[in-house]
Amino acid sequence: MDRATNFAEIVARVKGKPRKSIAVAMADEDDVLRALADAYKQGIADAILVGNKEKILACGREHRIKISPFDIVPAESEQQSVAIAINLVREHLADTLMKGRCSTNTLLKGVLDKEQGLRSGKLLSHLGVFEVPNYHKLLLMSDAALNIAPDLNAKVAILENAVQAAHFLGVHTPKVAVIAAVEKVNLESMPCTMDAAIIAQMAARGQIKRCLVDGPMALDNAVSGKSCEVKGLKSPVGGDADILLMPDIEAANVFYKTLAYISGAKAAGLILGAKVPVILTSRADNEEIKFLSIALGALMSVRQK
Repeated sequence: MDRATNFAEIVARVKGKPRKSIAVAMADEDDVLRALADAYKQGIADAILVGNKEKILACGREHRIKISPFDIVPAESEQQSVAIAINLVREHLADTLMKGRCSTNTLLKGVLDKEQGLRSGKLLSHLGVFEVPNYHKLLLMSDAALNIAPDLNAKVAILENAVQAAHFLGVHTPKVAVIAAVEKVNLESMPCTMDAAIIAQMAARGQIKRCLVDGPMALDNAVSGKSCEVKGLKSPVGGDADILLMPDIEAANVFYKTLAYISGAKAAGLILGAKVPVILTSRADNEEIKFLSIALGALMSVRQK
């Protein structure tokens, strides 16, 4: 598979495949319905709308969104909406799961339920994918929404989820920058720099496969070849990173929202590590982010054991 270099190419790829079915928990949200209607119109995805039927229909009427192609499954509460949507995926009636107006906590609690959820044995992590106007390719970043202060083992699992996603995008050996505030190890003041150095060494010795890793790297080193040149940093990743592995949720979340809301970047977000990718965006995210997240989820919706 050739590398996808922008979201238009991702959309084109999923258009050429069988339409995916998406179970949406609490679907009475106008930007979600607009994104789903657009995805249906473009042949990307069908949807099963779960939630209060009257509210879903009223939302469609109020915002003049055509939802007649979609099945609606009634649910009486947020928890029931999530449980029904997850069960549709478990029963192979839907290919993936999407957050509607429900809270992220309720959705993830359902996904992680040991008996009725979508656990695969892997750590769940959030992946942001960005098309940035002044960067030369798609940029992936983890974890902006789920793992608050990951330890070394969690960072390795987050990285492995992101690398698998990069492979779906045709990046056969993704370049990974393990991000810190500086590019030198400072164990006492910045313990994340030691994690970064260990992860880079693990990859160099084959413990983390099918990727090229360097760290610690400051953000400018990761995305700017000139920065590396000025600082005298020689790195096969520097200035050309495909994946940014962030030190904690605070750094990642601020970076995600800066790109999505200020920089003019196009963005998409998924939760990885479950049996299917979970399309998860903020309730404040616009229709475009939700549509692109649907397209990305459709591309990656291969069921894990």
